[in-house]
Amino acid sequence: MTAERVDSNLTADDFDWLRKLKGAADAKRDPPPIPTDIAAKLRTFGLAKPYRSGKLTITSEGRDALLEQDMRDAEDR
Repeated sequence: MTAERVDSNLTADDFDWLRKLKGAADAKRDPPPIPTDIAAKLRTFGLAKPYRSGKLTITSEGRDALLEQDMRDAEDR
């Protein structure tokens, strides 16, 4: 699945939760509980994966998607 196709299926809320996962992973702390529907979508697109105790962590694909989204946001400004 291409990044463009993935991004077109994600909402701003999905990206916000992906940023929270990235922040938690970067700080080496547990991520906050994610709404079930958003967690399922992030896993479906390979942007997050199960970590421990049923929590999720961001994948390299998730980091790439965030970087691409941030670049698009910067272009829109």
